[in-house]
Amino acid sequence: MNKIKLFLNHPTTIFTLKTCFYFAILLGLLWFYGFKNPEGAKFIYNEF
Repeated sequence: MNKIKLFLNHPTTIFTLKTCFYFAILLGLLWFYGFKNPEGAKFIYNEF
């Protein structure tokens, strides 16, 4: 258990885990906003 705590508190491990976390968020946002209908409105208030 102590080895796991030492491993998780190592600066390289923290940097790697944070990088993977933020990269996953970035990919999720690109995936979420990437699917756009090419014939649809790109701006939500086009009808006003």
